[in-house]
Amino acid sequence: SRDVARAKGANAIKAAQQLATALIYGSIYSLDDSQASIQDRFGLLSLAVIGSTNLAIATSQKVFVKEKHIAIDEQPMYGAFPYLLSKIAAEVPLLATLSSIFAAVIYPLTGLQKTLKKFATFLGLTTLTTLASSALGLLIGALAPSQDAALALFPAVVVLNVVFNGLNVNVDTLPSAIKFLPACSVVRWGFQALAINEFTGLRFKPRPVPPGAPAAAAGPATGRDALDRINLAHATLGSAVKGQGILMAAAYLQTYRSLRNAKPRYASIRPPPTKPPVPPNFALFR
Repeated sequence: SRDVARAKGANAIKAAQQLATALIYGSIYSLDDSQASIQDRFGLLSLAVIGSTNLAIATSQKVFVKEKHIAIDEQPMYGAFPYLLSKIAAEVPLLATLSSIFAAVIYPLTGLQKTLKKFATFLGLTTLTTLASSALGLLIGALAPSQDAALALFPAVVVLNVVFNGLNVNVDTLPSAIKFLPACSVVRWGFQALAINEFTGLRFKPRPVPPGAPAAAAGPATGRDALDRINLAHATLGSAVKGQGILMAAAYLQTYRSLRNAKPRYASIRPPPTKPPVPPNFALFR
């Protein structure tokens, strides 16, 4: 906890980064009830989740891969569980604050649904995604033998999370051997939760269509119709939160197991080799 409190400069930079990112998104997106805003909403929510995930994973794995060696060497003094618990307790307030800064600025600027309940849910979901991503960062740091190895793993983990974010790949078309991968993506669950929260209750103006055109050409009429376009019409907010929670718990559990199974290494001390005593040579005194 002292390390988190001492890094005031780094924390201020992170807060400024979150604020600047929210202001940039706010200057780009201006959402309304038009058909064009449907794609904008999906894009904004996806970018918000990806940005929060990248920052949380990078921050946690970079610090943890250094600290874990100290914790492993001092395991005789305290166990892996108290160390991990204190680590999580020290970082959660900072991560929640950074996530709240981003959510509180981006929400009104972009024109997301202007109700207190929707905003509070958005705030909670972005924080949950940040915490789940931080747990994944701790897992990377725990499994990686060095900082270079952790940095090498980081892009691969992020790419897998982004590829299976719910927009890029249809789960039904995946080979059976990798159908489980979308369920392992914190970006997927985070995006799904934010999309359900935002699109539920929305209605959109139909697109002008020429006479005789099919009704579908006018575009989705409701938020549920829009969710159906990305196979989320029957998804629920509870299932998304549950999926995110399972991933977070699994990451913490595996991090704990990795710390518990790691043993400090000490230099082995061996006694000096003993030689049989050499009998005195009395011939030298004659």
